[in-house]
Amino acid sequence: MTIRTNPSLGPSLDDVMPADGSWFDVNGTVSPQYGDVSFDEHGYKRVWATSAAALTAGAAIAIDDSGNATASAGGAYTAPVAVPAGGSFWAKAAAI
Repeated sequence: MTIRTNPSLGPSLDDVMPADGSWFDVNGTVSPQYGDVSFDEHGYKRVWATSAAALTAGAAIAIDDSGNATASAGGAYTAPVAVPAGGSFWAKAAAI
């Protein structure tokens, strides 16, 4: 399990939400929002993103301003776990 270093709500940094899933905070608001940022215990930036296409664990990805992740050889982030098409996940910065 990857530990979050800031007090944000939502799925674990290792969780993947399926296309038809969502996580709600105490007020019933979908949380986190795409583009939200968190940091893991090793100092890596994590961004909540979604992917239209399936991603393999370790795939290099790019994330646009709306939180959409796409496979990209020069991407600044990686998919830390396999992500199904339409899944939401915490993308991991490739470097600290």
